[in-house]
Amino acid sequence: MISPDLYKNSQTYDFFIKLLGYQAGIDRYLRTMTLETAPRRVLDAGCGTGLLGLHFLQRFPQTRLLATDLEPNFLQATLANADSRKIDRKRIEVGIANISAPRKITSLDGQLSTLDEGTFDLICVGAVVGYADDTKQSLRELVSLLAPGGTLINIEMNESLTGRFVSHRYHYHNIPLAQMQQLLTEAGCEMKAMKLSLKHLPAKLTRTAIVARKK
Repeated sequence: MISPDLYKNSQTYDFFIKLLGYQAGIDRYLRTMTLETAPRRVLDAGCGTGLLGLHFLQRFPQTRLLATDLEPNFLQATLANADSRKIDRKRIEVGIANISAPRKITSLDGQLSTLDEGTFDLICVGAVVGYADDTKQSLRELVSLLAPGGTLINIEMNESLTGRFVSHRYHYHNIPLAQMQQLLTEAGCEMKAMKLSLKHLPAKLTRTAIVARKK
């Protein structure tokens, strides 16, 4: 298992998620997802090395992406992965943001901005809201950024023994699935939680897919 200290290094992180087959498993799951319309704007909040957001850029040629992360080196890794996937960098913006306050963005040159509500057709997060100071408030803010009819995809840590062990290992604290469903419903979304299958290994061992559509 990757050390929590090494997790902060984007090159090490990127190497291991590819080597262990995690990226391929998540990508296989994302390909099964159907969206009613092609999203115009996508937010990948806590993007890591861009696994989720870049998938949708490849899939929808007219889509534009805002990728945010607390660590600038992960933003650079996202841009490098876009190059390796032959995605035009002009379709991508990156910014530094804390998942505790996902609307507040700092560009790499230090410019501050605040995202408007209802801005994004699709928001992707992958086991990151559990690092927020207040998980519930982080989720509410993310939902506020969705346009009507927009979709939130959360590849979240599951509540299996393996999922709980990995969450503990990485000091990840998330609310139970039932509470998340209640919160998203109260925020105006219809939510479904889907277990990953064997073809999505090794992600199946620790993750569940939560899809919430804003009414």
